Amino acid sequence: MRRPTPCLHLERRPSSFYWRRRVPEFFSKNASNRFFVFSLKTDVVREAEVLARRLTWLSSLAFDYSRGVANMETGLMERVLTELVRFEIAASDYARAIAPERTREEAQMAAQRELALQDTLREALLLRNREVARAPVQAAAARLGVNINGNEENWMVIAYEAIRVLLDLSVERSKRDQGVFTASSHFFEAAIKEDTAPSMPVYCVEPATTAMHAAPVTQVVAEPATVTTSAPASAPLATSEPIQPSPPKPTKKASIKLSEAYEKYSEARLAGKEGKRPEELAVKAKGESWERNSFSNLKANAKLMIDVIGDKQLCDLTKADFIEAFSIIQRVPANHGKSSKEMRTIREIVEATDLDEQKNKARVHAQLKKAGASQANIEAAEHQESIARLRVNTVYRHMQDAQRVVRYMEALGYLSESFMENVMWSKSELERLEILQEDNSRKIWGDELPKLFRTPLFQGQIADIGDPMFWAVIIAVLHGLREEEVLQLSLDDIRTENGVVYFDIKVGAPWQRLKSKAATRRVPLHNSLIALGFLDLVAMRRREGEDRLFPHLTRGKNRKTLSENFTKDFTRFRKANDVYEKRIDFHSFRTQFNVEQIKARTDSELRHILMGHEMETVNLKHYGGDGHDLEYLHEIVQRVDIDVSMIQSPFADGKKAKVSDLEATRKRLRVV
Repeated sequence: MRRPTPCLHLERRPSSFYWRRRVPEFFSKNASNRFFVFSLKTDVVREAEVLARRLTWLSSLAFDYSRGVANMETGLMERVLTELVRFEIAASDYARAIAPERTREEAQMAAQRELALQDTLREALLLRNREVARAPVQAAAARLGVNINGNEENWMVIAYEAIRVLLDLSVERSKRDQGVFTASSHFFEAAIKEDTAPSMPVYCVEPATTAMHAAPVTQVVAEPATVTTSAPASAPLATSEPIQPSPPKPTKKASIKLSEAYEKYSEARLAGKEGKRPEELAVKAKGESWERNSFSNLKANAKLMIDVIGDKQLCDLTKADFIEAFSIIQRVPANHGKSSKEMRTIREIVEATDLDEQKNKARVHAQLKKAGASQANIEAAEHQESIARLRVNTVYRHMQDAQRVVRYMEALGYLSESFMENVMWSKSELERLEILQEDNSRKIWGDELPKLFRTPLFQGQIADIGDPMFWAVIIAVLHGLREEEVLQLSLDDIRTENGVVYFDIKVGAPWQRLKSKAATRRVPLHNSLIALGFLDLVAMRRREGEDRLFPHLTRGKNRKTLSENFTKDFTRFRKANDVYEKRIDFHSFRTQFNVEQIKARTDSELRHILMGHEMETVNLKHYGGDGHDLEYLHEIVQRVDIDVSMIQSPFADGKKAKVSDLEATRKRLRVV
């Protein structure tokens, strides 16, 4: 049985055709068919079916009118489309009012369906495609016995304008569904009209500098009113009555733009402030750390948000702006910003990307369907045509940056509310979205590691025997050090105690940085690293008078780290030697180290100690971790069983020796 849907009943009169709408307070099963009757249910009707019914009704009206006039007049069409808007708004508002409670997931799914409908309508407008209206128009014409020419001007105009109206309606429904209304409730307006008290004008207020130290306002409770006789205007005031100051006249002050808000927040963070309160203590080291690690992310977020929302005044922003912005940002292509020649706006890029993806999927689907391919193969082929969008964590990072800026503006007094409230994903939502997206987690090197070790660099074809591309890889995979920890090693960081050579990972110079306090640790050298001639490299650098193990590495422009430029070099190296895999990078060496320790049944405490992870249950002592001495940690490091026998040492004597020969290891120990 078909579900009843909102419908209109047309009444004919001799002079003209017109229709009227009657909405009873309660719906009755015996209501007359001559009146407008609709029944709304909580389940969702498919958007395509709803769209077809709307256009069918609209087309029927158009042809009813066209039989009475030669051409559809602009005023007549305006009346038709205006009533369409009123009908849709009234129906959707009532449906929303009687709908039961729903979960956040159901709300998000409803929002996504509305966005999909908007994309379909925009595509129809972009392509001037009136085919979306052809079937319902023909059905209406058949009922009326009218022959329709597809190129008839009246039909083309009404169809195009109808699609525009339906798009505007969809956007308005989306906003109202999220609690964003362009006008106040009519009940609220009625109550306000009854209030005779004068209202204060509203301005875009910039916080005054003296307002920060203003005295607190004391709440005054009014006494019951008494009937008094008005004194003459010339009568003096009683000295016992305090003079009530007249309320200050509001001063209109200029607001600031969204770009200026980002600048103010950046200035605070670069100065070493937290960016949470108007008055904060600046710590220079914090500012430098934020500039290295987070400034580039904030600049990217500012560029994205201003592009999508526009550089509006803060007082003109609404929560709807941020809701819409992040619905668009989720669809931004992953490779956005990679081309300096790109001149389109974010909205244009997203719309073009959506359209390309839809066309490609439709093309592949049609080809495989015609060829008789299975449904599974068709779905797999369509998936291959999907265009990668921003990852969930990237979108969430943009949400976090926008929220920090908005909250800071609220603290400074530029905003009266946080527009990111309820826009940010909760932790549970973030986890769910991470599960739903395609797995793009980092992989270990595994079987790719021997391929890397057989590239020319590791087979003796090396121009610089101290090349960090060679040594940094070996150090990372055998010891689990982070990339920056390896690249910033100084000669003083390679020490010996009781015959055990180890890396002393710490902040020993102003240019050295660690991720956390737990990163301070001692990691004994693996025998294979020593056998490859690492201590020969250390001795050579000391003879050269160098302070760093890799003295010629340069720092990146953004984060000012050694790893910023080295990461790009390592990517180019892998691509040039055909060992590139998207999910395998330098950090995968550290992951590989952890996996090797797990395979060797090393308990989690020792793994955390060697890798410099934060631990709540372990009390680190003497940088060794819960009393574990270097000799024991040296034994644990040797559990990493990675075959490096195919590697040729950059040093002459190392080329002739097998790296598994511990006699060579002992010789090199004596050299240093």
